[in-house]
Amino acid sequence: MAETKRTFIRAGLLLDGNGGTPLPRPVVVVEGDRITDVLTGELPGGVDGAVVDLGGATLMPGMWDVHSHITGTRGYSAADSIVTPHDLMVLRAAEDCRKMLHAGITSTRDCGSTIALSLARAIKEGVIPGPNIWACGRIVTQTGGHGDTHFLPIAVVQESPDSMARLADGPDECRRAVREMLRLGADFIKTATSGGVGSEKSHPLEERYTPPEIEAITSEAHRFGRRVASHAQGAPGVKNAIRNGVDTIEHGYYIDDECIGLMLDRGTFYVPTIALLDVFKASVKRPLDMPPWRLRKQLECMEVMEKSFVRAYEAGVRIATGPDYFGAPMRAHGDNADEVIAMVRYGMRPADAIVATTRTSAECVGVERDYGTVEKGKVADMIAIKGNPLDDIGLVKAGIRFVMKGGRVFRRD
Repeated sequence: MAETKRTFIRAGLLLDGNGGTPLPRPVVVVEGDRITDVLTGELPGGVDGAVVDLGGATLMPGMWDVHSHITGTRGYSAADSIVTPHDLMVLRAAEDCRKMLHAGITSTRDCGSTIALSLARAIKEGVIPGPNIWACGRIVTQTGGHGDTHFLPIAVVQESPDSMARLADGPDECRRAVREMLRLGADFIKTATSGGVGSEKSHPLEERYTPPEIEAITSEAHRFGRRVASHAQGAPGVKNAIRNGVDTIEHGYYIDDECIGLMLDRGTFYVPTIALLDVFKASVKRPLDMPPWRLRKQLECMEVMEKSFVRAYEAGVRIATGPDYFGAPMRAHGDNADEVIAMVRYGMRPADAIVATTRTSAECVGVERDYGTVEKGKVADMIAIKGNPLDDIGLVKAGIRFVMKGGRVFRRD
């Protein structure tokens, strides 16, 4: 059996994802797809393997996007996915995967797409380049809830190959919907316990799903070792979700002190998608094909998003990064690091933002034993940045010069 070749990666600085003091002059040793050692200073004598010298660049774990939608969509109108051929959507989605990886996103959690489960398989097989994908398949949501395409007949929503919604009502049907997603290979379950900005006939402050329905979803998912993420923008939907077993809260635009107390008590992760605040602000001047009802709700949410994010951060809630991008202008894949930048813009320390998009995001998905930090034994997912993102957080987007995933180099400028 052939001996696994070693690679020695040398850089100017290492941010290992744990948030401690940066390590100067690191040498990270990689064998196969794993990190076998993290050294400092000069290369060890008698080096047996390839040397990748990144000069003065900053090395850090690959970034995560734990709230993406890799759908091949290119517009905001719900009609976009209806009139676009499904095979074209798939090809666009494959290109989006390449863009994400090239931009330093080595792992993502897809929170609703009929394409992502197959994309994950294609990437694992080496058919296309892209990040590691953990996907949920369709969103389990109530009739008329967030994710439902309200102007279409229910049968069309259920059967369309590009519909993100798996409509389910009542505890028994909710359990069945979970089982259907698991049958398709879902890594986790996504549901919706509030209305949403992107759904025509619902509002973020409105509750969706009753406590027994939410409990049916979470208990069934947990029985099979899967976590549950919930779209929850209004405080009532957030509280219902946490009290009935949801593991991660997505958006949480209107959270209050009680929501934060529950998250701290239960260890619930918070994915604030705060980059959307910048998108909402920009859409006031450039709405593109956004319908009026969407613009109206975006304006309402703009008033509370920053306050909610800062309140959760200062309280010590575990925050992971995901901008909720799906491919449309201002929300294009490849720009996913906008979330890290926005977190700093709205009050997070750069060092904490780096931890959020690495270690905490891996913990949010439940794979921290293998991912999220540059440490001995972890999967060799690393990126290098020209400059120090602790001094200029914008470099996590503008400064990417090297991308390694699973020990394989995908970008080296």
